[in-house]
Amino acid sequence: MSTKQDGLDRRRLIGESAIRLISRDGVRALTHRAVDREAGLPEGSTSYHARTRGALLEIIVGRLAEKATADAQAAAESLNEMFAGGGALSIGELARAIGELVGSLAERRDDMRARYALILELDDVPELRGRLTTRSEVHAINRDIAALSLARSGLPNSSEQIEELLSLTDSLVFARTILGDGVSPESVLAAYLHGVAGRRRA
Repeated sequence: MSTKQDGLDRRRLIGESAIRLISRDGVRALTHRAVDREAGLPEGSTSYHARTRGALLEIIVGRLAEKATADAQAAAESLNEMFAGGGALSIGELARAIGELVGSLAERRDDMRARYALILELDDVPELRGRLTTRSEVHAINRDIAALSLARSGLPNSSEQIEELLSLTDSLVFARTILGDGVSPESVLAAYLHGVAGRRRA
């Protein structure tokens, strides 16, 4: 049992170290030896757990997906608490809640930078790329969160609106993480949500 757990812990360490490496130096700097150095592991340790570059990328994507799933589940729990009283959310309250989520994700700079770099790198590996984009458990959870949030705020929650909100949220995280954009996510989200409300009335 301990041997299996040790292996899982070592793979997690490799994944986290590779994420930091990609965030700082880019995907081209990703080698097994570079990950060994970043993790403070004996040379050959990463190769033992991931024989090929593809296998190493699977570990990295798996770690990013694991953390993103935990984020999505935490967001869902927070949302359920907000709705526990049965009342509706105002547009301002919803924009504030999503804006806080954007801020918390942007604070995980290494994870976000590595994710965006890998989305570009894995363009020809759709099965891995999908785990970082729209073909993932995380995306499914986020769709449910967006649908419930829009509905409880009295806003349209069609598939189109859901995907728009998710794309906008991801774009705001990108702007904050990569560009250092100082624009308030809450303001942008509120403007979008008011626009959605206007479409409903039109």
